[in-house]
Amino acid sequence: MPREILSSAGAKSLLNAAEAEANQRGMRVSIVVVDASERLLAFVRMDDSQTGTDDTAIKKAKTAALYSSRGKVLAQRISQNQEFLATLPGVTAVPGSCPVMNGKHLIGAVGVSGATDDLDDAVATDIASGFHP
Repeated sequence: MPREILSSAGAKSLLNAAEAEANQRGMRVSIVVVDASERLLAFVRMDDSQTGTDDTAIKKAKTAALYSSRGKVLAQRISQNQEFLATLPGVTAVPGSCPVMNGKHLIGAVGVSGATDDLDDAVATDIASGFHP
């Protein structure tokens, strides 16, 4: 049985849901959706977001896709004497990213940047975890 991929429509759905949640929380952030191979599928930089949030959101999403792990989990592991993780290629180990799964298969990731670590992480995790292709 072939694995389902994250479609353009699915990426737009994730992006719209994340932007709506960020708006509801009063956040001004950049939001990125990538596929399992880290290719950009959808992006928005909300009005009044900080300079640099776009690049950071992209790096966060790519990390989640590359390592199939939330940025928050990687950051926690690094702080718990697993510093070697910070040396892995393409790692941006900060909260605000979450893989998007189809069952046990990675199909993409969401990255959010521009608010606090906890808020960025909450939006990325809520949206990615609640997505059903």
